[in-house]
Amino acid sequence: MSRPKTSSARPARSSPTGLPSREVLLRDLGRAPDERPIFSLPSPLLPWLGLLLGVAVAALARGLTREGLWGATLWAALVLAVLVVLLFPRKLVVGEDGLLLVWVRARFIPYRDVAYVETSDGFYFRNPGINIVLRSGRAVDFATSIFKERWAERDALLSLIRCTIEAERARRPARAPDALVRGGRTYDAWARALRAIGSGAHEGMRTSPVPAEELLRVAESPDAPVVDRAAAFVALAASQDPEHVRRLRIAVDLTAAPDTKTALQAALAAEGDEASIAEALAFAETQTTGP
Repeated sequence: MSRPKTSSARPARSSPTGLPSREVLLRDLGRAPDERPIFSLPSPLLPWLGLLLGVAVAALARGLTREGLWGATLWAALVLAVLVVLLFPRKLVVGEDGLLLVWVRARFIPYRDVAYVETSDGFYFRNPGINIVLRSGRAVDFATSIFKERWAERDALLSLIRCTIEAERARRPARAPDALVRGGRTYDAWARALRAIGSGAHEGMRTSPVPAEELLRVAESPDAPVVDRAAAFVALAASQDPEHVRRLRIAVDLTAAPDTKTALQAALAAEGDEASIAEALAFAETQTTGP
């Protein structure tokens, strides 16, 4: 994680709970509001498991080095492997839909599953950390740094997470217009209809136009069903409007849920290929559990 920056720009309006806006917090953490907010965290093996691994490798030193060159080589390889594992950072993505923790495996935590977020000061070593308490009663604790002087950075990241959760809970899922709904159509027919919405070809005596802002509201809503967002993506991409495409790319970057991100990326990357669009829509439909 980068050290928080001091900004001279006018601060945005605070949230009802007194927290600064997400944009201000991102700027203070050295991130732009429209970039994917990824933060580097220490390895989850630090400090205790790291110490145990270090002790184990040190205990093997005398025995292996007595075996000659191959033993010394094996011991050096073990030391290198332990260092690589300990220094391999964990990644945290603070999306608009949830938190994604990535190390050996990825774990996505939707904001709806979070009960509250609190500080964590480690144990004995007292390094800055954050504890995510889930509604299930379980908790996810992680260090933000191994350096004791980086409490301010931890507090800024904590505020960002709290502010994003608050914004997510205050939002209402955007309702998709009827024109985006599949109904009983095949995926190919659905893909053609969505592309016609984006190009304006569907407008006629019996069909009302769908405003681009209404489509963007659905596409950018992290709480809308995945299939509705993907359908809006297809329609907006067909408009070939550079501003629409730019906003869709930002919406993808700000999505943390891996399957949702994959569905939206596929809908955007399909462009005019109706077979690829149909495939992307079918995948998005499997990821939808409702608002």
